[in-house]
Amino acid sequence: MDDDATPEIAATPASLGPYPPRPGNLVTPWIDGVPFYQRLAAALRAARSRVWAVVSFIQPSFRFPDGTSWWDMLDECHARGVDVRVLFWRNPRFFKTAHVFLGGPSDREFLARRGAAWAARWDSSGDDAAHCHHQKAFVVDADEPGALAFVGGMVLSSATLAHPGHRHGLEKHDAMLELRGPVVADVGGNFVQRWNLARIDVEAPAWPDELRAGPLPALVRAPAACGEVVVQLCRTLTSGLYGVTEGEATILEHYRRAFAAARRTIYIENQHAGEASLLAGLAAALARGVRVVMVVPGDPMPAIYRASAEVAALARSGRADEHRYGPVFQRLAALASDPNFTLAALARSEPGEPGEPGEPGQPPWRHREIYNHAKLCVVDGAWMTLGSANFVDLSLHRDHTELNASVWGRDTCLPLLRRLVAEHTDERLDDLDDLDDLAALAALAALARASRASLLAGGPVLGGCYALDPARYGQDPPLTGPVRS
Repeated sequence: MDDDATPEIAATPASLGPYPPRPGNLVTPWIDGVPFYQRLAAALRAARSRVWAVVSFIQPSFRFPDGTSWWDMLDECHARGVDVRVLFWRNPRFFKTAHVFLGGPSDREFLARRGAAWAARWDSSGDDAAHCHHQKAFVVDADEPGALAFVGGMVLSSATLAHPGHRHGLEKHDAMLELRGPVVADVGGNFVQRWNLARIDVEAPAWPDELRAGPLPALVRAPAACGEVVVQLCRTLTSGLYGVTEGEATILEHYRRAFAAARRTIYIENQHAGEASLLAGLAAALARGVRVVMVVPGDPMPAIYRASAEVAALARSGRADEHRYGPVFQRLAALASDPNFTLAALARSEPGEPGEPGEPGQPPWRHREIYNHAKLCVVDGAWMTLGSANFVDLSLHRDHTELNASVWGRDTCLPLLRRLVAEHTDERLDDLDDLDDLAALAALAALARASRASLLAGGPVLGGCYALDPARYGQDPPLTGPVRS
């Protein structure tokens, strides 16, 4: 990927969906929840005409870093005359709904007690108990010259309110993109499409009524160019949703093309460790000499432990391919043999209290995992995608409803890569200014492997990460354990 050339992935045949690459944008990545939610609160308070939000998961008690509740923020914007609309996901049959604002009787009573006068719709998953409308996006002042949007993976949860570096307890690592320029019209268009064509259950009608939460007209004005960055929205949509007969899988297509085009480095942060065809793409890139680092949770979600154990049991009788995720775990394990591949997790260590168990002559250590919830990828320091899509078939194969933004340009992508490497290695960002993508990933991989050796020897996590064994991912508990010396 040349600095001054648009990469091959920017081509837009019909298979790449409805949104073309848009030049002329300004892109600001936000890493970790406290800085992002401070920025979002400021943007919402500065809104002049419209605040539109797409919400998947939400902790009802969520508060912005300054203490303002989510609900108070919406009321505050509406009281200024701003058109506030929130599209909530609704699926009462999803496996876990504790942080889903379903729009049922208790939720509507809550809104009525507050006197909430802003508009809401609930977009139902219909009969599919496993489907999730997983997009996370905000649009401010759509159809106005200074419109801006936010796209990414953060949910409205107190666990997301992390400071960069993750030195303050059990926190999640996550990321969002702030977008300004012509691409904002596409983010707004996605909202209008979903709002107007949402599947509304009779149990959760529009709030406060059909008139206030009525359909939206198509947007007619795209913001003027305000930067030099090319951005393209990509999505996953289930077949038949929103008039898209064949569905959409442009996020997967972007990943495939980017991996095939990679010449130097691939850096991934994701909640999941793989989709089979993309792991094959990583293997092909590694065979070309590309360095790959993938950051995943060291203590993954229970479904990953369960699937890994099931695949391992089938593998003992040569039947791993019978499992839906057999190829995933087999291909991930195969990557372990390549020295240019590093699977890593985020964690922190602090000295333990005197008297806690430890090796003779060694101080005790307290370790804690940092759950990686980010969904991003940087290729060759010149292209990235960031959004809601997990690195798993559910998010990529015309299943869940997802939204990512793909971004081209070394001036945007390489600084983000350096920031992430600095955070995970405890290096000063200024000290990484001269590193290219190869040197940055080499430094991260070396630190992660040294940190793993330290943990195995009874020492602390070095920096903020440690290497994992790809062949055992999801089978063993994290090396950090509850308390290790």
